[in-house]
Amino acid sequence: MGELSDRLLILIVAGTGLAVLLAGWGGGLTEATVGGTTESVVLCVLALFFVATLVGIQLEFDRVD
Repeated sequence: MGELSDRLLILIVAGTGLAVLLAGWGGGLTEATVGGTTESVVLCVLALFFVATLVGIQLEFDRVD
């Protein structure tokens, strides 16, 4: 496997783990405690945090070289 495929595989594993954590724990907590527009906002913030973390992981991969 090449360096790019190794990085992509690590990013997929990290992203999957983070998605399970955010969607399972944070999303479930949000569904149980809030409703309406607040629920939508909190879930959007969770999704943005997830995307920002994946971008940060990719940027760190680029900095390592």
